[in-house]
Amino acid sequence: MVVRVQVTKLTHCLHYITMFTSLTQWFDDRTGLCSLFSSFVNWSMPAERGICRYLPPMIVFGYLTQILTGLFLWVHYSTNANGAWESIFFVQYHLSGGWLVRAIHHYCAQFTVFLLGMYFLSMVFRGRYRTPREFVFWTGTVLLLFSLASCLTGDLLTWTLNGYSATKVRVSFLQMLPVVGTPLYKIVAGGSDFGTLTIPRFLVLHVLVFGGGGFGVTLLWRFFAYRAGQIILQNNGAKSETPVQTVSFWSNEVLRRSIAALVFSGIVLLLVYQKPLLQTTGFTKSTHETSFSTRGAELAAPASPPDFYPAARPEWSFRALFHFAHLKVGGNDVFPGTLQILPIFIIPTCVFVYVFLIPIIGRVKVGHLLNVLVIFTLFAGLCFLTCISYYHDFWSPEMADFRNEESVAAANANRVIELCLSPTGIPPEGAAALMKRDPKIQGAILFERHCSSCHPFQPLESDKTAFADFHSIKCDTPTAPNLYNPIRKEWMKGWLDRKQIKTNDYYANTKFLRGTMVTTYMDGTFRDIMEDAELAKQLDTIIDILLEEAKQPAPRNDGKAISEDRMITLEDFGCAECHQFYTETKPTVQSPDLRGYMSRQWMIDFISNPSDNRFYGKETENGGNDRMMAYKGVLTTQEIEVITDWLRGNWYRPNVTRDEPQTVQTEEPTTTQPDNTMSPMIQLKKE
Repeated sequence: MVVRVQVTKLTHCLHYITMFTSLTQWFDDRTGLCSLFSSFVNWSMPAERGICRYLPPMIVFGYLTQILTGLFLWVHYSTNANGAWESIFFVQYHLSGGWLVRAIHHYCAQFTVFLLGMYFLSMVFRGRYRTPREFVFWTGTVLLLFSLASCLTGDLLTWTLNGYSATKVRVSFLQMLPVVGTPLYKIVAGGSDFGTLTIPRFLVLHVLVFGGGGFGVTLLWRFFAYRAGQIILQNNGAKSETPVQTVSFWSNEVLRRSIAALVFSGIVLLLVYQKPLLQTTGFTKSTHETSFSTRGAELAAPASPPDFYPAARPEWSFRALFHFAHLKVGGNDVFPGTLQILPIFIIPTCVFVYVFLIPIIGRVKVGHLLNVLVIFTLFAGLCFLTCISYYHDFWSPEMADFRNEESVAAANANRVIELCLSPTGIPPEGAAALMKRDPKIQGAILFERHCSSCHPFQPLESDKTAFADFHSIKCDTPTAPNLYNPIRKEWMKGWLDRKQIKTNDYYANTKFLRGTMVTTYMDGTFRDIMEDAELAKQLDTIIDILLEEAKQPAPRNDGKAISEDRMITLEDFGCAECHQFYTETKPTVQSPDLRGYMSRQWMIDFISNPSDNRFYGKETENGGNDRMMAYKGVLTTQEIEVITDWLRGNWYRPNVTRDEPQTVQTEEPTTTQPDNTMSPMIQLKKE
């Protein structure tokens, strides 16, 4: 009885197994998934040697990483000109971990391009483009092109000054193409020029066309590599006496590829943290000016169309082509004018055609040798042009202006980030507006453009004190007073020093050197006053009164804030005889009004019209204004305010309560800031 029960149970089990096997066979017949899974589990592949076998898994891992990080960035990205840079700033500085994700996405793309280039070279030099691997070579080459194009389109999406300017130059080359050039340019740019419509078009190109298309090409590439491996295994020993060794993918091979992915991650993280690591090892020094750019991928200053950055450069992978297009021999361009179509379109197209013919040319031994020779020559040329391009930009004496512009752009980038992190934050019109409003950035530009032909802006000859807040601006032939940090005692004192007032810092090259102030007062009345020891001791009181006026936002409503004894001292020195002040005495000589002297409003009014009766009056043969033009109408009110605030050192400083700038002793003035096309606006609110 017991035996019969056991036999029955066994019969039932066999029945269920048979039913499950039939169901599995039916499912596999209809879908093929079971056979595919079985093949995947038992996947065998030709054994390979050398480190080149780890390039494909690292490249695939790189693409997957870019997809994941790219989706994260895409969620937070804004596709308009006043929000693109700002959205990246939010990810970089406000979103927890955002800077790390952005940096991984950036450096992962760069490193993947490098690995694809190495993979391409390894296939050519090892002859691994020949049968049955032709499609592996072709899809791998297309993947390299997609990666390069993805980097190009991603460069604009940051909407930085460099990315905007460099991309605008590249896209403008499309107009060189006959017939289709201009329509193609308008399609890519979204109109006749770059603007808000350009960003969504480049986003589509970056994410869908080159990103999604690149992922599709990656799948094809690995499928063709799998097919080529299976063909080699099927033909194992058929045409060669030495059989091809095989290895199971799920043995040590999967572990090795996982280690390759970890190595890829480690290298990317080293690139992400390269600046802090270099600072730790002492190769670079961290300063306040560069502290904002030490984390991850750099975020340059925002673009402000139609402003153009002449020092814009492409990324390292396009440096060779950039230098080739601008190649000079004997100081003359090799490809001038319309001939630039040769290095931009014709020659690269010929190279790409040859590259795609490599599997066909390499079918014979001589063809393979030719391929190796051509690709080696091309690779050596690319490396040479890349190195020469960097050397030319950063060491060539003739590129001093480029290096100066680049340093100014870096300083402006740190400054705008500093402003964005301020309590006022980013205005609705975007971060570029902060740069246009900031006296620290725009004041020096406007001064150099409109004032430096007459006024020097460098440490006074009397004390040689340089200030960290100000960079010097030279004037080759000064014909007006030196305006270097005028809201301080040393500058005020120079006006009441018989020797200093006759130097280049004050009246040396002006008609005022022969005017009443110098000839009648300084060499007469003032000299007599200074011979009186008691009165001479009161000179600092006069200077303090002037300095107090300078620190006011505007002239006082009355002079009650100035004590009676100090007013008497001012009268004792005879200042009120020529200058209007808070006294009932009417001046007898046309001289600047000292009420609110060098205050913010006084300076704004003076720059607007120095020939006003409050100041020098109309220019005459024996007096009045000395050549200085009225800038009202030449500059906007906001531009005059920006120059004034810059001269006064009145701009936002994070976590600093400023009385006077921190001094730094220097013997020589620093280099001047180059001109750029940005417009200034109003003063920022101080913290």
